Amino acid sequence: MEIEISEEVAAYVTSLIGKGKQVVEALNEGSLNFIRLETSKGETMVALEENLILIILK
Repeated sequence: MEIEISEEVAAYVTSLIGKGKQVVEALNEGSLNFIRLETSKGETMVALEENLILIILK
């Protein structure tokens, strides 16, 4: 993946994580640990740890 595209994807994922955390907090459901997105072209999985964000593009 080209650097420009990876930076853009990283910005979107960071925003998605922030919004996801807001939803989980609003629902009072604990903490956000994992996000999974399925599209017609593939799947993206995001695992959250203390100081690490693992992104898997499948």
